[in-house]
Parts: sequence; C-alpha cells; structure tokens
Amino acid sequence: MDYGLTDLVYVGLAVFLLGMNKGGMPLAGVAMPVLILLWPDPARSARDAVAFVLPLLCVMDVFAIVFYRRYILWKTLLPLMPGVLFGVALATLLFVPESGALIEVSDRALKAAIGVMGLVFVAFRAARSWIARKLSVSPPPHPAQASLYGFTAGITSTLAHAAGPVMQMYLLPRKLDRMNFAATNAGFFFALNLIKVAPFAVLGRFSAPNLQLALVMLPVIPAGVAAGFLLVRAMKTAHYTALIYAVLAVTSVLLIVKAIG
Repeated sequence: MDYGLTDLVYVGLAVFLLGMNKGGMPLAGVAMPVLILLWPDPARSARDAVAFVLPLLCVMDVFAIVFYRRYILWKTLLPLMPGVLFGVALATLLFVPESGALIEVSDRALKAAIGVMGLVFVAFRAARSWIARKLSVSPPPHPAQASLYGFTAGITSTLAHAAGPVMQMYLLPRKLDRMNFAATNAGFFFALNLIKVAPFAVLGRFSAPNLQLALVMLPVIPAGVAAGFLLVRAMKTAHYTALIYAVLAVTSVLLIVKAIG
C-alpha cells in the first residue's frame, strides 16, 4: 500500500506520542485510538495498527531502558512473568492469527474493544488520585496475585497494547517515586513486548508494507522518548494530563461509534 504525505504525518504523530509514553508521559491510550482512527486503510485499521506498532514499541522500549536504567526495580517485576507468559500464549491462540483463531475477532470488534479499554482507562485515571490517597504502602502481592496481574496484562497487551492500567494498578500500592514508577513500568513493557514478537511473527501479523512504514518512522522514536523523559523530569503534568485524557475519551467514543456504525 502507498502512503501519502498526510498518512505519514498522522502516523508519525501517533508514533511520537507513543515515544513520549515510553519516556514516561501517559499517552499510549491516546496514541493507539488516534492511530486507528487515522490509519490509511480503514477496513483493517485496528488489526494493522496493532501489528504495525509492535516492532516500534520494542525499539522505543530500548530507548526507555537506556534513559531509565538506574531507576528500574526489576525484582518488582519478576513475580508478574509467569502470568504474562500464560496471558500472551492464551491471547495468541484466541485472537492473534489472521485466520484460524479459536475466536475470530473482526476489525470492528477490535475497534470497539480498544474504545472500551480507552474509556475504562480514562475512568481509572480520573479515580487514580482518590485511589492513591486511600492506599497505604503495601507489601508485595502474593505470587498468585502477581501472576493474575501479569496474566491480565498479557491478554490486554496482546489484543490491543492496552496493559497500561493493569501495570498502574500493580505499581500504585508501592507508592514509588515518579522516576522509579516510570522506569519500572518501562522495564515491564520492554519484557512484555519482546515476548509478543515471536507469536506475531510466526502467525503472519507483520506485513512487508507495514514493516517498511515502521522503518520510515524510526527517526521519530528517540525524539518522542526524549521528550517524554524530559517532561517527566521538568514539569507538573496535572493540566496537561487532564487534556490528554479528555482527548482519549473522545477518540475512544469515536472508535466505538465506528465499530457500531
């Protein structure tokens, strides 16, 4: 498929927002719906966008690890991994194949799912301050609880790269410093996205045109990650974050409307 200049600008904007998210700004929930709404091929926008983004996410994760390497609490993440592996494996069998999946998910259904996840994410973020005030610093969860978090993250991430709220709910009770919080989150998605590459590749989700488009977008990644990292360090994000989630709410509703219509 040929991509025009407008297509490249729109896709580049979404990739930049994803890069900022990897740098620590909470923008992934906005970037995926925007990318799907503006994807050049509307008939396959959800499935293509989810597959297109995965290699770029892996590159972004490397940059995020470089920026945050001193702050990652790896021991906090280890209990999640058994559940993550099971969640990715199950979601792969159910959803990932282009054909022959145990549960065939249409592009419309995927749009609706991503839209609903976006609205749930907005609701969670709106309640986050209240939740954080009610939480005391908690000991690490039981291994079975941690595995459940990992399992849920594996499912939602494989379906729509939408495991952000799950990780925030896992990390919030720790009352981490913002740098440790952003860094540990980055470390988790570095591992999770690498795990997802093999099933996506084996099951034919990566197409040559989308891989070529991803190569074109590579220069956008370090700029986005660096911008997010610098904003986390330098600015108060209350009003900015409120605007971001207002945009996410609108784009999520638009996705649901497109799925229904």
